[in-house]
Amino acid sequence: MKALAKSFSTMQARLLALCLAGLVSGGFASGQALPTPPAAKPAAPSQPVIPSDPLGRDTPRGTLVGFVRAAQEESQRAVEYFQPPPKGRHETLAEEQELASQLFTVLNAKFPASALGSITNDPDGRDDDQQPRDQIKVGGTRGLSESFPITLVRLPDARGVKLWFISRQTLDRVSEVYDSLRFPRLEKSLPGYLVKYRPLGMPVWQWIAVILLAPVAMALGWALALAGRALWQLVRRLRGLPPLPPQPLRRFGPGAMLLAVIIHYSFVAAIGTSLLYREYYQRLILVLLASAVYWAILQVTHWVFRGISQRLTERGRLAERSLVSLARRVLDVLIFVAIALAVLSSMQVNVTAALAGLGIGGLAIGLGAQKTFENLLGGISILTDKAVVVGDPCKIGDRAGTVEDIGLRSTKIRTEDRTIVSIPNGTVATATLENFRYRDKILFKQTLRLRYDLAPDHLRYVLAELRDALVHHAKVEESTARVRAMRFGENAIEVEIYAYILERDYGAFLVAQEDLLLQVMETLERTGGAVALPSQTTMVTQDAWVDPAKAAAAAKAVEKSRDPGVPGLKHPELAPDGGANAANAKKS
Repeated sequence: MKALAKSFSTMQARLLALCLAGLVSGGFASGQALPTPPAAKPAAPSQPVIPSDPLGRDTPRGTLVGFVRAAQEESQRAVEYFQPPPKGRHETLAEEQELASQLFTVLNAKFPASALGSITNDPDGRDDDQQPRDQIKVGGTRGLSESFPITLVRLPDARGVKLWFISRQTLDRVSEVYDSLRFPRLEKSLPGYLVKYRPLGMPVWQWIAVILLAPVAMALGWALALAGRALWQLVRRLRGLPPLPPQPLRRFGPGAMLLAVIIHYSFVAAIGTSLLYREYYQRLILVLLASAVYWAILQVTHWVFRGISQRLTERGRLAERSLVSLARRVLDVLIFVAIALAVLSSMQVNVTAALAGLGIGGLAIGLGAQKTFENLLGGISILTDKAVVVGDPCKIGDRAGTVEDIGLRSTKIRTEDRTIVSIPNGTVATATLENFRYRDKILFKQTLRLRYDLAPDHLRYVLAELRDALVHHAKVEESTARVRAMRFGENAIEVEIYAYILERDYGAFLVAQEDLLLQVMETLERTGGAVALPSQTTMVTQDAWVDPAKAAAAAKAVEKSRDPGVPGLKHPELAPDGGANAANAKKS
């Protein structure tokens, strides 16, 4: 064993040596055949990294936002956002700080918050044209009689780094616009603590005004909406149109909400609140406006679809009415998505990236919401197939009731107990569905149990009278009506009464069925057809149950059939399984 292991290890060493030799020789060969790779290029000298400005003046937006924040905090660094004065012109620090305070007041009173979000954030001042610029104008501010654009210029600082500043051209006109404002004069007449104290950078009097203006704006919006509704009622009356349905006087609808939001926004912009807070406030106002617009659009769409549904109901097109109801709900969802995308786009959210993300997210949602989509498609198939519509009495599986609504997710039916049962549309689409609206007649089927002591002729008479009463009833379909003796039951002769009552409504069917049952009872009483009761009777008698004469005649007939020489009753021999033909087949 040791010798075998030694020889095996020797063989392994030889194989390894051969492989190494092949690799080395191949490497030399390939080195002769292939050109040597070119030497690596020397690394380019690294560009010097420009440090970012601590005041955020690298971009136009950073300059204006930084100035507003510094002025709001009453910081002395606000003047560092101003373009340095030209040579030969000297401005004291107190004058510059007063100018910064006035410019901050002008921005709060005149500058729209939407313009703040539209300022480019590119260090080179590139806008939609992608052209670098050293001077840009941020427009929108209005002065006395002409526009008051804020001009931003890009100049090198003491280190030679180009930064953005508020131009002297803008600063030279601040005093004129400041003198035209009303609220600085109002602040001089207010108590000092209302102006001096600035929670979160805004004077106390402005906080009080913003809060108190909310109920005022709601009251004005409600009053204007009420006046508009009264004016519309007058116009309809003059045109001879029917009046609008009455509404509660205190109703605060979408029109009132829309007007209240606009009025409050106008008040807040007029009192010169902080520009940065107005930027956030504008987003809140935008959400409220979108909600009011969506609410108003829903009112209009519901009013339009309600009229369409009423016309379809009058024409008896119930399936189309259910489709209209489903279309209205889908339209509500689409309108909500469109308004939401518009709001996000106005808030500088990249909607394109969000929509692109919906592709991957939609796949994940689709995998996780299979039942939801199953119910949605099930509802569409129910409505297009017109299996059931709203108002149909039906039975779905083991649940019976009247269809109340067919929604995007479930079908609601009202049971006989006046409860609402919601069944997923996917279950409805695959379940056994019985619609009672399409039946043209209702089955009447009863079983009578007559006593055994009725004579055959007496039973024939009872059956004939019952047939006559059934056929001559006004609500019974004559061609399918029948009265037949069906079987000898355990304690009675069973007679079946079978007929269709020509009624589609179940309540009317019950009335006709009651009348027919009463006529059956009268016929039985008139003909003497006794109904067998579910009872047991014990009889003690010495009388023979079988007639002796008939029993003797039967015995004589059987005896005669056993004598092969005597003509008489003949019967075939029975096989063990009861089949005569099988016995004869065996003999042959």
